[in-house]
Amino acid sequence: MLTEGTIKTPEQISHMREAGDIVARAMINCGKKLQSGVTTGEVDNFLREFRKVFVNTLTVLFLLLITFGSFFGLVGSLFSDNEVETENQILYLELNGVVVDKAITRNNPFEEFEIFGSSNNQIELENILKVIDNAGKDDNLKAIYLDVDDLRAYYTSALKIADALYEARENGKEIVAFTSGLGTTGYLMASQATEIILEKDAYGSVLPFGFSRVRQYQKDFFENIKVDMNVYAAGDFKSGPEGYTRSDMSETDRLAWLEFVTPVWEKYKIKMENGRGFESGKIQYIGDNYHLLATENGGDDNETALKTGLVDKLMSKQEIRNYMIEKYGSEDEYERPEGISGREYLSTLKDEDISIKQKRVKEKNKIAIIHIEGAIVTGGIDFNTAGSEGIVKNINKARDDENVKGIILRVNSPGGDVYASSMITNALEEFQSTGRPVITSMGDIAASGGVWVTTTSEEIWAEDTTLTGSIGVYSIVPDVSPLENWVGINYDGISMTKAGDIYDLRRGMNKELNKQYSENTENFYKEFVTKVANNRDMDFSEVLKFAGGRIWRGDTALELGLVDKLGSLDDAIDSMVKKLELKDYKVFSYETEVEFEFDLNLLIQNKLPSHLQDLLNEISGLNRMFLSKKKRYVVAYCFDCGIGNFE
Repeated sequence: MLTEGTIKTPEQISHMREAGDIVARAMINCGKKLQSGVTTGEVDNFLREFRKVFVNTLTVLFLLLITFGSFFGLVGSLFSDNEVETENQILYLELNGVVVDKAITRNNPFEEFEIFGSSNNQIELENILKVIDNAGKDDNLKAIYLDVDDLRAYYTSALKIADALYEARENGKEIVAFTSGLGTTGYLMASQATEIILEKDAYGSVLPFGFSRVRQYQKDFFENIKVDMNVYAAGDFKSGPEGYTRSDMSETDRLAWLEFVTPVWEKYKIKMENGRGFESGKIQYIGDNYHLLATENGGDDNETALKTGLVDKLMSKQEIRNYMIEKYGSEDEYERPEGISGREYLSTLKDEDISIKQKRVKEKNKIAIIHIEGAIVTGGIDFNTAGSEGIVKNINKARDDENVKGIILRVNSPGGDVYASSMITNALEEFQSTGRPVITSMGDIAASGGVWVTTTSEEIWAEDTTLTGSIGVYSIVPDVSPLENWVGINYDGISMTKAGDIYDLRRGMNKELNKQYSENTENFYKEFVTKVANNRDMDFSEVLKFAGGRIWRGDTALELGLVDKLGSLDDAIDSMVKKLELKDYKVFSYETEVEFEFDLNLLIQNKLPSHLQDLLNEISGLNRMFLSKKKRYVVAYCFDCGIGNFE
């Protein structure tokens, strides 16, 4: 007997069949996943918590949508054309993240509201310096409150930030640094403040003891578990694989790092001592005798920092609040005196700090900055990852834009994949084939693959503390067959060709494959050295003298001929302008945005017992349903097994 209803289309019937199939598979998988140890009460509690958080979140989103028309309209209304008051304010410069040349942005509509926490922990060096420089000259600002506890910066960037803070202080701006604990680089920056206050309740430490390079050496471990680590390295100083092949640091690695870092440490000490008004040698003395000094103060790190002059005061968070209110005359009843954040202050810095040349820009004269930030790998650009496909795409954009007169290649990378590096250089060569120049500017680090990508450049600039070099190649191939043989696992079979058998590492490393890997590594190394030699107009043998995988400081690299000049990114840009004989020009870089993914894990992961995390991971498959540019229709979805069908 047929009941009244809507007649289904063939497409709808097909979806219904798919849904039925999914339900059947979901029930089977749920049956397989049932395990002892999980009570119905625990499951009920989890589902109750999940429903509460999930429904509440969707409710908030819905209310935002109906109130403001769209969520993105809300964000726009909050951050568009708002006047930021700076008079009689304190600049709260709380820097948290990794210092980079070019930050990657994530298309995250929630980030401004900190609903899920920030997904972007990168801070652009240029913005930090711009804020500090302008704040130091801004008479409207009462003072700068500085917090660099969670700021991570490499040598060159840290030195630039320290110099900017010192200059601001010299301009008469009071800088109060409040910290719960600092290491060498953090203290370098904080030491430029007019006073340093250590949080006494945090029991942190201020330990500016210099640099160390301590790594794990696992040779004995792999021997004990009967795993052969086959390492192929070209270059006596290429120390990357030593963790797998040695039980201690090699003398070559020790020599290279000591020669690199010792002069950098001397710069750090001078700036710390100048900032604190110490006599020469005091920082070294504290570092060499810290345990003795701490013992004299009952082992109390806070008291030791105070007594040695590393900090000026010890305060709790409540005390620092009251101190700031009393000192700067704020009547604010909240936790801190009235002030503005670094981000808010940055928004006030518009055209006044832009050069006249850039103000009068004509679109026909553009200089593109191509950023290589992070490890060089294949794929797209992401946080701390210089994806070759994304970089090549940007280079090709510049190539196809006739108004782009030249490229500044800004490298801040420790190196990476040979193939990915080659993709980048090939794209740069194609750009140069149009008669337009490429100039390289090295940042904190441009080593290994970070040097490879520079080998097409007409001119290479580096900072004096840039870590560069490491011209070498290595690869690692683990062989677990000895372990498998030891526990009684063997492999046997047939192969139609010898090659088919050779490449099957389940049977262990063989001499043919070992020879091939070794020769390939040497060939890549020869290609690398040849590229550098051609770019530097040197003989192959000359490059070998400073290659071999050895690292160099920028100033030493200049002496060796690995770079052309010492200077900043701005210096490289000026050189490009002179080369092109431009009067009016615009410098720009391509924005890179990473798509936001709605992650339920961030909502409820802290509310779950550990043995229910697997269930949460399955549920996180719902990410695909939300905030997608493409509309998706859910036919069926299993919360437990993660099986679903989406259009």
